[in-house]
Amino acid sequence: MSYDFDAPLEIRGTGSDKWDSVAEGVIPLWVADMDFAAPPELTETLTGRASRPFYGYNKRRPDYAGAIVSWYREQYGVTIGAADILPGPGTVPSLGAAVRAFTRPGDGVFIMPPVYVPFYQVIRENGRKTVEAPMRGGEDGRFVFDRAAFEKAIDAAASAGVAAPLALFCSPHNPGGRVWSGEEIAAFLDFAESRNMIVAADEIHGDFVFGGEGGTPGGFVSTAAFPNHAGRLITVSGANKSFNIGGLHVSHIIVRDENLRAKLGKVLAADFHHSPDIFSELAVETCYKSCGPWLAELKTYIKRNLEEAAGFLNDIPGIKAWVPGGTYLLWARVQGLVERAGCKDDLELVERLESEAKVKITNGSMYGGAGAGYARINAACPRKLLLEGLGRIKTWAKQF
Repeated sequence: MSYDFDAPLEIRGTGSDKWDSVAEGVIPLWVADMDFAAPPELTETLTGRASRPFYGYNKRRPDYAGAIVSWYREQYGVTIGAADILPGPGTVPSLGAAVRAFTRPGDGVFIMPPVYVPFYQVIRENGRKTVEAPMRGGEDGRFVFDRAAFEKAIDAAASAGVAAPLALFCSPHNPGGRVWSGEEIAAFLDFAESRNMIVAADEIHGDFVFGGEGGTPGGFVSTAAFPNHAGRLITVSGANKSFNIGGLHVSHIIVRDENLRAKLGKVLAADFHHSPDIFSELAVETCYKSCGPWLAELKTYIKRNLEEAAGFLNDIPGIKAWVPGGTYLLWARVQGLVERAGCKDDLELVERLESEAKVKITNGSMYGGAGAGYARINAACPRKLLLEGLGRIKTWAKQF
């Protein structure tokens, strides 16, 4: 490989949420940051810009949208236009803007737990209500849609006087790692249309798809590939996860429909999201134009990490793990270990693992009731560090 992903990277002391939020000696396998050096092409570009000592207000870069258009065409086989793209302030803030644009205070927003924690937060903190329809999980660890549960949840909300004009959709699924096929996405969009809902799709993990799931050469089917649903669909994504630039707070929002774009654009303007910082759009443009080979090699490395980690975890009594179709996050059933260790629930388990085994993972119940008894483990780090962290879990579990 051209890039050394085994090389340790000293992150502690940089203000990292992942590393500087845990005690010295704890291995953090939790929040979805990667522990790899950034692509050298990106570092060179950003340090070159930083060396020019002017950090004032910045214009939007003329090639920014073009880089996104090219990425969608080359990576996903989807044709979009530059005019379809709204610059966003980050994935979750963009979802928050969608909540404010397409719902009113007191409205419901439809979600399918277990699901990414900020979905809950961005709904509640904007004065809206969650309308929840849990997905069904199979013995193979793959979540599937439950149309009957969807209908029941919407009907129950309506009976309580709560309208649900918006759905938040996670693709690929976080935390479960499920990659939705084109048929599944079409079915969900049809359901949303039948219920007069707009869909805001979070596709931030779209570049991390393995094994050819989903029916395209790259395995990922973007909701942007469904122009027949354009009147009820926005697609939120970015380079943040793919190239580990979440700290730059940048995203893009694909909105083909002019009326939806105007409504969302008005909310973004009210938030004074007019101009980017001096690094964010430059970073995205550089990543999409120059860092594709780095990402391709990284995906090969992470896929092996996921495979080795799942095999390792499945040797620990009380744990069942699956290799995900997408994301760099392992979703594991840990209820057996919860019971063996005498823990009250998965939260107590992960707290004890952090304090006693010195490894931090994320409890599944954080993602909603359907995640109870599970845990999420981040495998995007040098393999030696990952296996050391998992080894600590195995050693700790042996005492029970």
